[in-house]
Amino acid sequence: MPTCLLLAGGKSSRMVADKISLEISGKRLIEIQLDIISEIFDEVLIVGSKKSVPLLKVYEKRGVRVMPESFDGMGPLGGIISGLLSSSTIENFVLACDMPFIRRDVIKYFLENLEGYDVVVPQTHTGLEPLHAVYTKACIAPATEQLKSGNLRVDEFYPKVKVRYIALEELAPFDPSGKFLLNINTPEDLQEAGGIVGNGKHFRRREEEN
Repeated sequence: MPTCLLLAGGKSSRMVADKISLEISGKRLIEIQLDIISEIFDEVLIVGSKKSVPLLKVYEKRGVRVMPESFDGMGPLGGIISGLLSSSTIENFVLACDMPFIRRDVIKYFLENLEGYDVVVPQTHTGLEPLHAVYTKACIAPATEQLKSGNLRVDEFYPKVKVRYIALEELAPFDPSGKFLLNINTPEDLQEAGGIVGNGKHFRRREEEN
């Protein structure tokens, strides 16, 4: 079974609070995510900045591992490499900590499509979503080489590995709205997410998966 790498080291320049402390309807985003990913993965590894790790330790009671980034301050690319280096499995699902509407069926579909590839990533009309994607340890070398060159853009190393691009249309049977890719970058995003939960849409989608 692959590992889930939950990235919780990103800075929140447009948010008043740190993303790891954000809540929707009284529940922290990370708690919402853990409720879902803990049902899929035997191993969950939260990768945080050195500053955030002490705050993230509270989640160890849920059976997850918490570790500091090996490349602190190097953005999501550094977090991905750190997680891949520490993971006990070849295959790993990478997830940003600010995506509250992830779906079990979508994640499983990504894992099922990994055979023969090193990366499985969603592609929308605005671009790729590399922080809701599957990576194998084959990505460590090219990603590290890129990071050392000073290029921190996650998808720049993709041409050096085998990538399966999944169009949003392919995922429509699971979630026609595409809300599973919604991430919280601004107070307005948080307000929108709260409205979705308040209308019961998020929780109805989760129940439909059971």
